[in-house]
Amino acid sequence: MSVFARVSPKHKLRIVQQLVRGGEVVAVTGDGVNDAPALKAAHIGVAMGRMGTDVAKESSDMVVTDDNFASIFGAVEEGRVVYDNIRKVTLFLVSCGFGELLAIMSTILMGLPIPYIPAQILWLNLVTNGLQDVALAFEPGEEGVTKRPPRNPRESILSRIVVQRTVLMGIILAAGTVYVFMSRLEAGVSLERARTAALTTMVFFQFYQAFNCRSESQSVFRMRFMTNPFLFFSMIAAFFAQMAVIYVPALQWVFRTVPLSVNEWGQITLVTVTVVVAVEIDKWIRRRYGKQYRDASE
Repeated sequence: MSVFARVSPKHKLRIVQQLVRGGEVVAVTGDGVNDAPALKAAHIGVAMGRMGTDVAKESSDMVVTDDNFASIFGAVEEGRVVYDNIRKVTLFLVSCGFGELLAIMSTILMGLPIPYIPAQILWLNLVTNGLQDVALAFEPGEEGVTKRPPRNPRESILSRIVVQRTVLMGIILAAGTVYVFMSRLEAGVSLERARTAALTTMVFFQFYQAFNCRSESQSVFRMRFMTNPFLFFSMIAAFFAQMAVIYVPALQWVFRTVPLSVNEWGQITLVTVTVVVAVEIDKWIRRRYGKQYRDASE
């Protein structure tokens, strides 16, 4: 670590530029006119709101209204939590959508009827799916979020790990849904009953997906459920909404569903839990043998 004291504005700027060229993520705090060039050149310039000059504030990306450095720490922590939650919601939505698309394409290629009618697809995306993605946005910060090094500024929301897990989850969702759909058709049930089973399978897959997406690295079994009460209540609401679609006559007519038997419920439960097992294995392998998640994302 190097310490520079009583440097001129020109030297402040040169120090920042050299750190940037060296690949460092640079933040600069300041309050005076002489700090403006360095504040502008840094990745993020932080000006003091009370004692800072107008020039410093205009040159900065962030203004600390109470001139308290602890507020900067809190802002960094909150920013990381928000960014993580954006990635979690993105992973949940893209993987579920990819699974639905893959299931439809697979049945078409196999010469089978599609597993969902348009009304059921809308139900998945606007009602059942929509409740959980909003709840994931309220996920609290993970342990050690402030101890992580800065992420690569060039890193995309769709990082390597997000893409890889999207493919893994999508394949499992599609395979499980198509398996349940085909097994019901082979059992001689009606097409509406097979589609009801396929729809319910995807809904329950999405329940488990919401748990999987709460963390990219931490096991779902090590996370306390009620730290996110929004997710808890959204799951309950989505579950009863799906039960209503299956068992309320008026909704049965709208979504072309029929009641399911106990055996069908058992099959759906066993099939959908596989996505939790697969993702837990993937997380364990990455923790045990892989690089740090930050490195894998670059």
